[in-house]
Amino acid sequence: MLLSIAEFRERIRQNLDGLVADLQELTHRHNFEEAEAWKSSLPAISRAFSAPSFANLDLYFGNVGSLSLEYKLPAMPSWADMVLLGRHQDRPAAVIVELKHWITQGDLPGPIEGLMERHGQVKGHPSDQVKGYVEQCRGFHSAVHERKASVHGCVVFTRDPYYHTYGLPPNKALTDAYPCFSLEKEDVAARFPDFFATRLTTADRDFAEAFERGVYRQSRSFVRQVGEQILHREGTPFVLLDNQRSAFALAKARVSQAVISKRPKKTVILIEGPPGSGKSVIAAKLWASLVTDPDRPRGNVVVATTSASQNSNWSYLFRLASGQHGASGAIVKATGYTPLSTQRFGSLRKKYPGAFKPAKEWRANLAMLRSIDPNLRSGSKDNEFLVSIVDEAHALINPEHSNGRGQFGFTTALGPQAYHMIRSSTVSVFLFDPRQGFRDRENTTVGDIRKWATELGAEVIEEIDLSGSQFRCAGSNEYTQWVDRMLGFTADGKPSAGMTGSKGVGTGGAVAAPPVGSSQPKAARFSPFEFRIFDTPGELEAGLRDTIAKGNTARYLASYARKWKTEKVAIPHVLPPDLMDFNIRYRAGTEDRQWAKIWNYVPKGSDYTHFIQAPLGSKMHADPLCEVGCPYAVRGFDFDYVGILWLSDLKWNPSGWRVDPAHVFERGISRTVSKAKKEKAADGPAHAALLQAVLEAYRIILTRPMKGLFLWFEDPKTREHVESLVRI
Repeated sequence: MLLSIAEFRERIRQNLDGLVADLQELTHRHNFEEAEAWKSSLPAISRAFSAPSFANLDLYFGNVGSLSLEYKLPAMPSWADMVLLGRHQDRPAAVIVELKHWITQGDLPGPIEGLMERHGQVKGHPSDQVKGYVEQCRGFHSAVHERKASVHGCVVFTRDPYYHTYGLPPNKALTDAYPCFSLEKEDVAARFPDFFATRLTTADRDFAEAFERGVYRQSRSFVRQVGEQILHREGTPFVLLDNQRSAFALAKARVSQAVISKRPKKTVILIEGPPGSGKSVIAAKLWASLVTDPDRPRGNVVVATTSASQNSNWSYLFRLASGQHGASGAIVKATGYTPLSTQRFGSLRKKYPGAFKPAKEWRANLAMLRSIDPNLRSGSKDNEFLVSIVDEAHALINPEHSNGRGQFGFTTALGPQAYHMIRSSTVSVFLFDPRQGFRDRENTTVGDIRKWATELGAEVIEEIDLSGSQFRCAGSNEYTQWVDRMLGFTADGKPSAGMTGSKGVGTGGAVAAPPVGSSQPKAARFSPFEFRIFDTPGELEAGLRDTIAKGNTARYLASYARKWKTEKVAIPHVLPPDLMDFNIRYRAGTEDRQWAKIWNYVPKGSDYTHFIQAPLGSKMHADPLCEVGCPYAVRGFDFDYVGILWLSDLKWNPSGWRVDPAHVFERGISRTVSKAKKEKAADGPAHAALLQAVLEAYRIILTRPMKGLFLWFEDPKTREHVESLVRI
């Protein structure tokens, strides 16, 4: 929302509630706490800018300067609270201001730069947040590049003056570059205006408007620097092994043929591979090789992500691998490809009632949108990206089918995500595994992609098959193939004909074996990959802690067979056992014991790095076994050892695998669960669809480990069946 300083002050004086309502509509954040923060912080910052100390900056703050409220960075999931836009000396300038209406008294420096201890938890430092916004604008904003604008940032605490701890080591250098201010007299009288006096001094409405309508555009030098680090930095998390290297070489050759030419040709490239075949590593290496190629034509090269877990973790890994805070700007969410945001589309529906049809008629809606205003877009434009590399493409949503319609963070009424990725990209690379699309909404097929590619005039390159390579599971193709046979999948990823009814389905020809487990769990036949079954959750935990003591990474995983009771709890780790998501009672010898954990903690509802990466200062860093991860969180990631809780959602009986809808709480398949609960026959079509989804979820978690898998079964008969399929 672009305003002049005068307009900003007038709206606060005359209609603050209306301004807040507009911000809620713009950001789609309608919660009470957010509204109250705006009502407190915006008048406070307005009064600060009106202070006599800003009189020497009258050329800017004397009503004619420009500011953008709740500015969404192009193609990024980030909203900057306020951006002041103008000039300083001979060049355009932007100052990003992060407003924090916090009580800060008692806050302490965190363990490393970029972290603070607040209210018993380690949280991100707001200066680090601003640093990310600044670097993303410097690296990926069209108006900044075209006009060679300077970009700076700061933090303003609008409620509490006690912020001195935020500038102490290890955050001193951070706050020197991105300083913190309060609205107390001493800051408003000197430090705050002095900051602007060297960064933003005159108005420039033309630049302000260009910044407001700016689009995603990569700084070639910046992304080249990031790419070099990913390709060559020692200790990079992106490493290719054996067959993955030849698969990568083939993928790179196909992309280069389409891109490295005088006139790049619109192309779709399909890469398919099972869990552990290196899809994500190939995606990262492919991106890095393209942005460092001196012969690459101008244009954006991005990695597109298809879930909140993917997005937060890919962003973290790019920052980690490159050492560049703004490297996360190379990661674009799949929801950002739709041509119009949900907020703006909602406004159009109100303005033109009856003009738009249901989601299944999305082509008609696109035509209507173009007829209303061909330039009315807040998402990606045609061929805006030179190359889009889409990891975990099996999670893409297609609203042509009923399960692909709903509130998913993008405008489903304007068409499928993959269609807009192809439309927006000269070259689209889709890496997928059809067996990992287990949620109702994840319904895009290879056939769909081929159809849309033809419709958009793109050539489809033959599928590149990664099935011959195995990065996880100690390189044991035997184990991953056994998992597929055990769960009843055929070679094409479909459930075998009698999966829910025929005897022996899922045995895969394995010879019956003595039980694995009892009091002393034994390694199974997939050596060097460890496969062990434990009698109790306590023994399972002891086994995992032993692997951690030897320097390995380890996590608990489970299918979504428990309610997420702790989702809204601020500090769930300190809850008593009876209030945790997992609370299992068992006997150890003559003693009754209790084993309790919570589901993976997700700060702000979208930051999955805490469970996956266990960054310094997180609860998972202190104890990697304090939480249990779900299939959605871990899809695409791996750990040395995984301990799985095989629960009562999936059981074996003499006629095959059975699913119990009463034990399935995955919200991503809620429609299927609801249908199954209403269905009387346990072998009916709704149960079959739910069983397929749950089996795919188990396949995901069973293929996360690099070195070994440890299991505990809630149902004894299911344990007996799995044991019978394993040779000692």
